[in-house]
Order: sequence, then C-alpha cells, then structure tokens
Amino acid sequence: MPPTDDTNDPQGGNARKPNDADRYVGQQVRQARRELGLTQDALAAMLGITFQQIQKYESGQSRLSAGRLRDVAIALGKPVGFFYEPFELDGAPPADAGLRLQIQDLRRDGKRLLDKIRNSKDLDVAVRVLAALQRTA
Repeated sequence: MPPTDDTNDPQGGNARKPNDADRYVGQQVRQARRELGLTQDALAAMLGITFQQIQKYESGQSRLSAGRLRDVAIALGKPVGFFYEPFELDGAPPADAGLRLQIQDLRRDGKRLLDKIRNSKDLDVAVRVLAALQRTA
C-alpha cells in the first residue's frame, strides 16, 4: 500500500502540491504580517527560518505544516482559525465563549508586545527574546 502522508517522496509520486487553501493561508500570513508592520526578515527571525521560506509560504509555493502554522499564528498574534476563516466547515460547533475571550486577551497582549518591539531601538534583541520565549512555550 503506498504511503498517504504529506511528506515529499524523493520519486515525486506522493508529494502533495500546494492548493487553493494553501495559497489562501499564505495570503492571510502576508496580510497579518503587514498589519503588524513586520518585514519578512523580522517574521523569519522570530520563527528561526529564512525570509525566503516566508516568501514561499506567502506565495503559496510551500505548504505550512500544522506546527509551523501554530508558530506563525503565535508570532502574528492571530488565532490559527484566522488563517482558515473562509474554509471553516458549516455546522461546526461554535467556539466556547470563555475560549474566545482568552484568545482575544492573548491577541491584545501580543499586539502590545509587538508594538513595544517595533518601537524598540534594538529590534535584534527583541526578536531574540521572542524566539527564546517561543522555544520555552
């Protein structure tokens, strides 16, 4: 039986190519990054990857894994669902009101932190602090 996972097959037979949903997620990443005034370099540094990889995610050339999307969401102060909003399933149970409030609080706190970073004279130090926080989370 052939493998059915998302890994890249060296023979090229089972690798999944990005689709419309992947491109939409990439557009959402770009929008959220721009809303915060972050460059691709700054987001890449926060995630510990290259700016070229951010370009590939944003253009839909590369797929974001679930774990990487979680990291991107945290860095951009967005809930993971933000990246899939039009792709949510009809009839799915509504999110718990308490959870929604917690997410709003986290987004607000994340925006405050990013505002402080943008206004920081030493952006490199702030980016390293955020990266360290992500590794310990």
